[in-house]
Amino acid sequence: MGEEELKKTYEVYSKYAKEYAESTFPNLLQYQLTQFVSYLEKGAKIVDMGCGSGKDVEYLSEEGFDVLGVDYSKEMVDEAQERVPNGKFSVMDMRNLTFDNDTFDGIWCCASIFHIPKEHIPEVLTKFRDILKKDGVMFICVQEGEGERLVEYHQSNNMPRFFAFYKQSEFEELLENAGFKILNSYTEDDDNDTWINIFCKK
Repeated sequence: MGEEELKKTYEVYSKYAKEYAESTFPNLLQYQLTQFVSYLEKGAKIVDMGCGSGKDVEYLSEEGFDVLGVDYSKEMVDEAQERVPNGKFSVMDMRNLTFDNDTFDGIWCCASIFHIPKEHIPEVLTKFRDILKKDGVMFICVQEGEGERLVEYHQSNNMPRFFAFYKQSEFEELLENAGFKILNSYTEDDDNDTWINIFCKK
């Protein structure tokens, strides 16, 4: 799995950015967001990794945080900016972040890092740790499963997206190896999938 699979995923989000934004923008993970902000002081600096439609940037900004949303797809960022006019957004690849070390108090990474091949994940998580300040907190959410593969997406005319799937213990170990301490980790089922939700600390 490599650049070709990632290119196909990028093409889905770019071509169907509006449809994806319209379907996801109303859906907040209220429980997880509430828990995340409980670890932070008002005014804390947060980056939303893979911000998509910008819904979490809007929520966190309204809660009094200094938030930047980043996404690999320029078209998704454009959609987010349209929906959250006062939000701050930037086009960026998680595998090539340009932030200085010790920049953020918090990282919110919801249902996005699983589009990156597993071979890159240790390096990405290490960079996440580096850009967090001392005692910085991260929420990260991935899909439970095994392996990595292209999955057809019904909302985008069955164009395939790349997914890497994890076991809970597998991703916890990746985080610990990257220098994070697990604060809370649990799984949650929706209609079709099981999600792994992890809160951790630098």
